[in-house]
Amino acid sequence: MRAVHHLRAAAVTATAVLTLFATGTTSQAGPQTAGAPSAAVAAPRATLKCSLRTGPGQRITFSPAVTSTPRKISARGSANLDNCTSPNGRQPRISSGRLTMKGSARASCSRARSIKGKATVTWYSGPHRTGRILGRSTLRPAPHGTRGYTAADSFLNGTVASGRMANRSFSGTAVPTNNVRRCYSRGVSYIEGRGSLTIR
Repeated sequence: MRAVHHLRAAAVTATAVLTLFATGTTSQAGPQTAGAPSAAVAAPRATLKCSLRTGPGQRITFSPAVTSTPRKISARGSANLDNCTSPNGRQPRISSGRLTMKGSARASCSRARSIKGKATVTWYSGPHRTGRILGRSTLRPAPHGTRGYTAADSFLNGTVASGRMANRSFSGTAVPTNNVRRCYSRGVSYIEGRGSLTIR
């Protein structure tokens, strides 16, 4: 059980730092009024949904490495957004994107806080970052993530600060795909990951 706990904690921090450049605050739906039908308070359909993954040769690097001792770390890297669809039809031309990020946080194997930095997403009309560039979106972090289904998900909620789809909220999930079990023993100097991103 201890090994499972350490793996989960390391995964949480790895995911947190993977997305620490893209966190912010999200609006919360108000309480349902008495007698209102459930359809009236259903969440609106997403503007854009994409899969997220660090591709070949891509990774998020940490300097210094993330360890069990909290300390300030800097991080940078990039990830690919693929298979993008627009459920509400507002962004039908976007097929893929590239997310580049740079930032810092006070992090350990179990958590990340004091998050600072930014991310830029470049959007493409074709799959796998081909075709025309359709614009860019800038994402900026808040010092703390918001609550999610898991602690990792809490760092995948925020707002688009400027550019295409500015002021819209986003949410997602991500997990490391490389071995993060050694975080407590030797530290982790990079991660690779996969997940999804939804812009409301």
